[in-house]
Amino acid sequence: MDWDGCIAIGNEVLPLARLLISQHAERVAIVSNNSTHLPTDFEKVLAEHGLAIPQDRIFLAGAETIRAIAEEDARVLLLSAPRMMDYARGFGITLVQRDVDLVVLMRDATFSYAKLDLAANAIRSGARLIVANTDMTHPGPQGRVVPETGALLAALQACAGEDQPDLRLIGKPGPFLFERACAVLGLAPPEAVMIGDNPATDGKGAENAGIQSIMIGGNSPLGLEDLIAWPEG
Repeated sequence: MDWDGCIAIGNEVLPLARLLISQHAERVAIVSNNSTHLPTDFEKVLAEHGLAIPQDRIFLAGAETIRAIAEEDARVLLLSAPRMMDYARGFGITLVQRDVDLVVLMRDATFSYAKLDLAANAIRSGARLIVANTDMTHPGPQGRVVPETGALLAALQACAGEDQPDLRLIGKPGPFLFERACAVLGLAPPEAVMIGDNPATDGKGAENAGIQSIMIGGNSPLGLEDLIAWPEG
């Protein structure tokens, strides 16, 4: 299941999502493009609603990006929330602002002209670009939208150039998070189903990984209440 818009809005768990997850808790993994929180954060939020989803079944684009770059011996310019920078340091990642090997972009509420300058020129000097996700927004409270990593990526590409042949995407619609979730659940992709609200990320990402998808909300006629009413199986 996706998080924002499916399980929670503004990290407030939706009542219908709580009921659906409680029916299938042992078979649920969370696959989210969130790049500002850690799996432990979502585990705690769910536990407050009586839902036991362990952190090893919570796959977040930001945390998985950190794990991926930890495997490389690289000097990293990380544009992210301070929490994610601390998480990266815990993996022994070298964070720098000059002589950059990798520019890593996540949702960064403190994104600035100075950061844009550093990142664009690092890429133009040969640094590779890794992006947690390409969402432009995600749903916020009271119908508002929350600007996402993709909006920052658009600004960066406007300066560094849109043609980045080495760009690596960790989150949806790439297959990486889905493959990680299936491996932990012990499922082959055709045995899984993705429940999401964004056809461009949840739907396309599931398709890229060979997984069926069910879209809710938006232009879909289905809602969480319909999934709760479906028979087991």
